[in-house]
Amino acid sequence: MSPLEASRLMYAHVQQGDWDTVENFFADDFLIYEPPSLPYGGEWHGKDALRRLYAHVMAYWEAPKVEWIDLLGSETYSVALLHFSMTSRASGERFSQHVTEVTRFNSDGKMTEMRIHYFDAGEVSRIDGPNMKSI
Repeated sequence: MSPLEASRLMYAHVQQGDWDTVENFFADDFLIYEPPSLPYGGEWHGKDALRRLYAHVMAYWEAPKVEWIDLLGSETYSVALLHFSMTSRASGERFSQHVTEVTRFNSDGKMTEMRIHYFDAGEVSRIDGPNMKSI
């Protein structure tokens, strides 16, 4: 299965909340990098990293809307081009911006790392300010 095909399937299972199947796409040492300026920023390790990260992120935001722009792939990477809109639970302010998720695959076809790039991570941090650290 190509990285593009694997990514399509993995994201479909994420949308269904089928986390056990999602984790089958990940290597044991799977690693997610979120921008360090975000309250949930930093490194998330393990096959369950995306499940834990998703739950943590949703503690900050409500009414999420994810628009799929495109999904691209090569022999070792997939790139998801997305547009996120979410409302801060703390301030009620809504943000909307492009997000790119770059995923690397190993020789066994498993996802080994995901780097998440917000167009303006500073804006996301600013919306809640100090309130974001309290969750």
